[in-house]
Amino acid sequence: MNLRRLISSGALIAAAMAATSCGVQKDGETAAEPSKMNEKQAIERAEQIIHQAVDRMSPQPALNPVRNWTHSCLAREDHGPDDRVQVTRSYQLTGVPGADAKKLVRQARDAWAKHGYKFQSADADGDWSDPFPSVDMRTEPDDFWMGAVTGVMDRQKGEGLAAITVTSPCFLPE
Repeated sequence: MNLRRLISSGALIAAAMAATSCGVQKDGETAAEPSKMNEKQAIERAEQIIHQAVDRMSPQPALNPVRNWTHSCLAREDHGPDDRVQVTRSYQLTGVPGADAKKLVRQARDAWAKHGYKFQSADADGDWSDPFPSVDMRTEPDDFWMGAVTGVMDRQKGEGLAAITVTSPCFLPE
């Protein structure tokens, strides 16, 4: 997978995560009120979640911004206000050997699990037998969704590029 494909894959994952994170579920029902956060708080929390995963990685990657934006809330099935927005922060983890991409994704997963974040489903721990795994998790109770993914750079050599994305729940703009 070339760099363009990885970016496209990361954007697709971010969109899927964003679409599902707008309708916060509480005891089987959709929460009636949008989140009380503002854009600045959403960005700060997303960056905190990213740094919880990245700051202790070894080898230490550089964060190369891919897609950091505030956009319309993608989920509309929860009957919330249509003017809500959400924040997505997405980075490539660069400056490390391509053979370490899988290791970086696993380290992100381990760091997030240590913070008590939950996997998206019972089998969402990633297929670690796959040379290019991904993992999807979310925070509780603030419901930020995040993923770490590897993209194939050289399949024969087992080299990839890791990326990390965090999407906030929907909130009303100021």
